Amino acid sequence: MKNQPSATVKPPSATLAVSQSLPLKEATAGPPSDHQRVSRLLAAFDASTLGEGDPVAGANVLVAMAVSLANIHRPGSCLVAKDGERLAVGTSLLVSGSLSADLVSERVLSGLAEHQNNLIAHLRDWTRRAEIEMAKSPNIRRFDPFEILEKGTSSVLLGLHNDAINSGFEAVHFCTALIASPKGHGKRDLHTRPVVYITATKPAELTKHLEHSHLGRPLIHVGIHDPAACSRFEDVCMAVMDGTLTVGALSETVRGFIIATDPFETLANIVRAGDGKGASWLTRMLWLTDGTAGPEPGDITAFKPVVKLDAIQARFEAAMDNAWVARLDYTKPAPEDVECNWPRLQSEWVAFLKRMEAELPGITGTARSLLATLVFGISKLVDVWDAGDKLERYTADIAALARWLIQRMANARAAMLHSEHQARIRRVAQALALKLADGPHTQRSLIRRCRNLLSADCLLALCLLQTQGVAERTRDHHWQLSPTAALDKFQTLATIDV
Repeated sequence: MKNQPSATVKPPSATLAVSQSLPLKEATAGPPSDHQRVSRLLAAFDASTLGEGDPVAGANVLVAMAVSLANIHRPGSCLVAKDGERLAVGTSLLVSGSLSADLVSERVLSGLAEHQNNLIAHLRDWTRRAEIEMAKSPNIRRFDPFEILEKGTSSVLLGLHNDAINSGFEAVHFCTALIASPKGHGKRDLHTRPVVYITATKPAELTKHLEHSHLGRPLIHVGIHDPAACSRFEDVCMAVMDGTLTVGALSETVRGFIIATDPFETLANIVRAGDGKGASWLTRMLWLTDGTAGPEPGDITAFKPVVKLDAIQARFEAAMDNAWVARLDYTKPAPEDVECNWPRLQSEWVAFLKRMEAELPGITGTARSLLATLVFGISKLVDVWDAGDKLERYTADIAALARWLIQRMANARAAMLHSEHQARIRRVAQALALKLADGPHTQRSLIRRCRNLLSADCLLALCLLQTQGVAERTRDHHWQLSPTAALDKFQTLATIDV
C-alpha cells in the first residue's frame, strides 16, 4: 500500500518505520483471528489512551480521524490497484454516546472547523484589501480577486465565436470542451464556493451554506439532540448523501458526506420508536456507539503501542493539513490516490456485508465504501507514502477492524430493539397485574381481555410478575396475585394499550 507523493506537509514525530511491524504474540498458532488483529491495531495507536481509558471510544476516535481525512480530500480520491482500477473513498458516520461524541468533537471536528474558519478569514481579508486599494484609484486592480480569477482562464462560449469563422471548425470539439472542467474552475470555486466543512443547527441554514460548498462535495456536521430535530434534517441530509440535492439558479448538484454526533443517545429512542422512521438518513451511516453491546476489543494492553497519543494527534493534524492543501491547490487539481491491491479485499468485504443484511437491512450499500475509506485514511494518518508495498500487511488488520465495526453496529441495534421489547414486557406486566386484581385468570383469558397482545409476550410478562413475587400460578393453570403482593405500587403506574 503506497500513497502518491503529492502532499506537502509531513507529520512530525514518531515515524512508523517500514521494518516495524505491528506486534503479535509469538505463541499464536496459525493466522491471527479478527479479534487479535483488531486488538493489535488499536494497541498500535494506543486507543485506550486516545479514548481516555475506554478502548471502544478510542477506536471510535481513530475511525473518525481516518474517515474525516478521506472525506476532506479532493473529490475523486481513490484506492488504485496495480492494474489501474480505482475504488472511490468516503463514507458518513454517526457517533452516538456522550464519551465518543465529545472526544470526536474535540479531537476531530474542532480541527475541521478551525481550518474552515482560517480559510474564510483569509478570503475576507483579501477582499477587504482589494476594496481599499480599488477605492484609492479605479485604475488599481491588482488586488481584485475577480481580476485574478480571469487571468489564465478562457471562455469556451467566447471561443466558439472565434473558431466558428475559421476553417476546419468542428462543433464536436466545442461540445467536448463544454462538458470538460472549465479552466480556472478551481480558482473561481476558491473565492465563490469556499465552504469545505459545514455545520448547521437548522435545515434552512444547511441548505443556504450548501450553495457555497467547495467543488460541490462538502463534509457536513450535524448535531442530534432530539428526535424532532433529527426528523427535520431528513430531506436535506438524504438528498446530500444521494447526490440529488440541487443549489443555485442553475440547479448544480451537491453530493457530500455527513458526520452526525449524538451525545444524548437519541439514536436509541429513534430505533425503539420504529427503527429509524422519520430519520432514515441515520440508517445510511456507520454507527460508532459507546456501551457494551460488543464485541469488545479485548485486552489491548497485551500489545505494545507503536504510536503514542501525542504522535497520533500530531499526525492527524499534519495529515489534515495535507488534505486541505491537496483539496484547495487548484494548480494541481488531480485527486489524491493511495495504491492498494483492493479488488480481492473489496470482494470479500461485500460478501461479508451481504451476510449481515439480515441484522442490518441495507448495510451492503451503506458500508460498501467503508473498508476503502479506512485504508485510505489510516494510510494518510500513519504517513506511509514512502513505505512501499511492505505495509500491505496492514490492510488485513484494517479489514478486521471494519468487520468489527459492523458487528458492533449490528449488536447496538439489536440491543436497542431488545431493550424496547423488555420495556414493553414490563408495561404489559403492569397492565396484567391490574387485571389480576379482579380475580384469577388463565393466560388465554388475559389475552382475550387485552388488545394486540401476543401469547409469548403475555407469558413473559406473567413470568416477570412471578419472579418479582407479584403473581403466582395455581395448579389449575390460573394466574392470580400473590397474597403478599403490593398491588398499590401497580395502581399508580402507567399502562399500555393492550
